[in-house]
Formats: sequence, C-alpha cells, structure tokens
Amino acid sequence: MASTPAPSTSTSIPTAVPSPPQDELGFDEAEIDRILNSEATLVTREAEVARVLKAFRMNPYEVLQLDWMPSANLTEADIRKLNLRPTSMGGLIQKTYRKKSLLIHPDKLKHDKAIEAFDLLKKASTFFFLPQGMAPITPDTSPQVVALQNPDFRERIRLKTKELLIDQELRRRRVNKMTMIAEGAQAKKDEEALEKRKRKIEDDKRWEETREDRVTDWRSFQKGGKKKKPKTNVLG
Repeated sequence: MASTPAPSTSTSIPTAVPSPPQDELGFDEAEIDRILNSEATLVTREAEVARVLKAFRMNPYEVLQLDWMPSANLTEADIRKLNLRPTSMGGLIQKTYRKKSLLIHPDKLKHDKAIEAFDLLKKASTFFFLPQGMAPITPDTSPQVVALQNPDFRERIRLKTKELLIDQELRRRRVNKMTMIAEGAQAKKDEEALEKRKRKIEDDKRWEETREDRVTDWRSFQKGGKKKKPKTNVLG
C-alpha cells in the first residue's frame, strides 16, 4: 500500500512587487495613463494651452486656475481628502500644477505653443513657494468669508487685483527705467572722462615726439638773433 505523502510545512514567502517607475513630476506610469486616457483628450489638452496663454500672466492664481480664497470653500473633510498639509496650500498647488503640466507637457503634446504655456505654468507655481507666496489654508465659514463667494463681488475683486498687479508692474518698470537712465548718465560721464584722459595722453605723446624739433627751432632762432647789424655811417 502506497504511503500518503506528508503535507509540506514550508510557507511561501510573498514576492515583493516592485513599485512602478515615476516620472519627473512625481507620477507613476499608471497614474499618467489614467489621467491621459480619462481626462486628457486632445481637445482638452489644446484647450488648456489656450486657457493658460489667455490667462493674466501676472496673476499666478489665474494661470493655475486656483481659487484665490480656498479657505471659504474647503472643509476639514476636503483637506483630508485632498491630502493637504493643514497649514499651507502646498499640497493643493502641487497637485494642480502636476495635473495641468501633464496635460500640456511639450513631450506629451505636439502644439506650437505648448512650451510657452508649460513655462507659464511652472513660473506661476514657483511663486507660491516663495516666502511671500505661501498662504494658510484652514476652513473659514465666517459670514465675512462666506460673503466673498458672491460671484459679482468676486469678479470685482479679480478686476481690482488685476489693476493692482498692473500698477505694480508699471512702477517696477518705471524704477528700472530711471535706474537705467541714471546708470546711462553715469556711464556717459565715465566715457567722457576716459576720452579726456586719452586725448591728454595723445597730446603729451605728440608734445614729447616734437621736442627735438622745437629745440632745433629755438637754437636756430637764437643764432639768428645774435647776428650784428652793419653800422650805418650817418656822417656821409
């Protein structure tokens, strides 16, 4: 009678599944495919390029299509859902930039303005990570903040913000222009002083080169002056 083989007591060790590679924007390939397949149709991507190029470039909120008053719309649940840091907009900005940059990345979209639009997105995102750009993001349901959600009021705020940013840019350009004028005037003075020194050096050089001629002429003059004039007989 054949003996029944004893059951194996060895346990299988689960094999670690390697993590999918990630691109430079922090997304793995599966996430990239999901975004591009589900959301990023060609029309959508070209429309995003047009939107970025049309946005007011001095306003990073408009370029990234961010709400300038997010705390009025977000609850604690929203913050947890978006996986945001509780004290800053950093998480929201990064997610927004990554998603939009994938849509119009020049390597993934053949569009003659893709590079320009991508650069505008990148520039806008860097603003928020400067010391003056980071802002708190805590829920605020106070009546004053809720009132900000009025569309007419928000539009007036948007236009006023645009006006202030334009005024700021004009002042910056005027200051730069005045600085350039002042630097140009000083450069002109320095150039004139340099030319004056060069002329003096050239004059001194010519004076030195003609020294022998002047000495010869002077000696000839002295010799000629010492000749005695013939005496005239006044008595006849």
